[in-house]
Amino acid sequence: MVLIGKDLEITAMQTLFLMAMNNAEALSGSEIVEKLERGLGEEWTPTPGARYKILQSLEERRLIEETTEQEKRKDQRIRTYKLSEEGEEMVQNLSSRVTKLFLFMNSCCPGCCDDIDLRTIKIFTKK
Repeated sequence: MVLIGKDLEITAMQTLFLMAMNNAEALSGSEIVEKLERGLGEEWTPTPGARYKILQSLEERRLIEETTEQEKRKDQRIRTYKLSEEGEEMVQNLSSRVTKLFLFMNSCCPGCCDDIDLRTIKIFTKK
């Protein structure tokens, strides 16, 4: 668990879901997972059941909200989600912490992060 503020704990996978939703139009659970796979690889892919538990938890915490535009595909309703205002604030807080982490790692171990340009980590930056 990552502690953000005094009252909110968030898991690493919840953090990744929020980061993946940053700068995005409304996304379905599958689209979020596809974005994570493209950026981080398959080892960061939650099971289908887990992805919806993650979304439900984020929605209960009011960090994301279901959009009013729902698609229909093959007689199935597809739910899409976007960051709430609280979620956008959380992403900015998290991205600041990630930046500090990489800067700290580089100061402790010069050269270990030379290949990382924080400006190119699109999942963490605003448009």
